[in-house]
Amino acid sequence: MTYEEYKSKKSNKKSNNKLIIRLLNKLFTIVIFTMLVVIISNYSPKFRNFIINDVLNNSMNFSKVNNLIDNLTGIFKNKNETKSVANIITNNSEKYLDGIKYTFEGIEDVYLKDSGIITYIGNKEGYNNTIIVQQSNGYYAWYGNVKESVKLYDYVEAGNKIGTSEKEYYYVLLKDDKPININES
Repeated sequence: MTYEEYKSKKSNKKSNNKLIIRLLNKLFTIVIFTMLVVIISNYSPKFRNFIINDVLNNSMNFSKVNNLIDNLTGIFKNKNETKSVANIITNNSEKYLDGIKYTFEGIEDVYLKDSGIITYIGNKEGYNNTIIVQQSNGYYAWYGNVKESVKLYDYVEAGNKIGTSEKEYYYVLLKDDKPININES
């Protein structure tokens, strides 16, 4: 081994050690912060209510977290890939309230159009049982009249089945709480 190779190898070890030390420091900081929150919330009902009501019960903007993680790690692959929402043979669709109503014969599987996190499952007026997905691109998608096969806060990739629907289902796309005009058949 030459002196240059030895020096390069030693330099690589130092940079790896620095990275590990920084990672451990951040992990240690997170653990200490979490412990402090738990300890303080046990002694202060006001602080505990703040944590429960203002931090845990408010939804995080998943798209911002996703974009940050994607920029750092590339863990969410194919985030711009868009899929069809169902394998429906007929093209029976029409405008319905803020979105599109699809009609078909029998029971059909419903698939997620764009990757995202399930932020709501429940009854919405005019849409029956509805699954709301905060997509990784910042949009919210509503899938109405769907019997879900996913759970709240699941992260689901585009093209994966989220439930089934009988005879009709509804699809609504929102950005900043405003419906987006969808031209899909």
